[in-house]
Parts: sequence; C-alpha cells; structure tokens
Amino acid sequence: MSAPFRSPVPESSPRDHALFRVNPMSYVVVVIFVLAILWPVTSYPVALGWLVLLPMAFAWWVARTWTRLDEGGVHLSSWRARQSVPWDEVKGVMFPKRGFARLVTTADASIPMGGVSFHDLPRLSGASRGRIRDPYATPGADAS
Repeated sequence: MSAPFRSPVPESSPRDHALFRVNPMSYVVVVIFVLAILWPVTSYPVALGWLVLLPMAFAWWVARTWTRLDEGGVHLSSWRARQSVPWDEVKGVMFPKRGFARLVTTADASIPMGGVSFHDLPRLSGASRGRIRDPYATPGADAS
C-alpha cells in the first residue's frame, strides 16, 4: 500500500509563515568574504588577523535578525537586543526605499523589522491575521 501523494513544498516558501528571517543566501557572502581575506590574513597574520572578525560579525547579524508575529504581538530581534510590541501598540508598517520594513508604534517610534521587506506584505498580512492590511490584495480573497 502506498502513501498518499503530497505535492512538494517549494524551497522559497517558508514552513513557518509567521517568522521572517534575513535571506539565508547571505551566508554565501560570509563564505566569499572568508575566501577573499584568506590570502592577506595568512600572509600578514599579525597585521591583518582582525579581518577574520568581519565575516564572523556579519554571520552573527544574519543569524540574530528576525521578526515573528503571533497572537501576543510582534517580536523583533536584532544583533543587539530582542523586543516585543503588543498588537494594541502597533500603528502600522512603513516600507523605506532601502532596508527592512519598519514597525510604527502608537508612540510614533519606528522599529526595524528584520527580515521583512515589501515583497513580504501578503505573507505579513496573513501572519498578522489581517491586523496589518495588504492594500494590494483582492477584496474577498482569503489570506493564507
């Protein structure tokens, strides 16, 4: 007896729709950076040994930067600190020209939402259960 057929999940669609992370392809940048500094660091380890800290710092930033939405609110993590904002304090989301989206609170504070960009707006609307509205969604369409 065979198992029922399940369609494959594309690699680009995350399993946890409420978690937004920096693109994991950023780790490729870390590898390229390590390869680029390998020769200078091995040639002059005393003078240029500190360059090894740069790809490590970038990898730390990629690993620590994320945004999660749940019933309690928006949970934000950056390389420095973690922060939670309850839904009743969320005023909206702003999308600057460069960088990640920014969460605007009722106190008019602007907090970066790590891993969230403009193309994540439909997924952001679905994860927030409509609290953050997608203005480009067709009326009456179910968010999933």
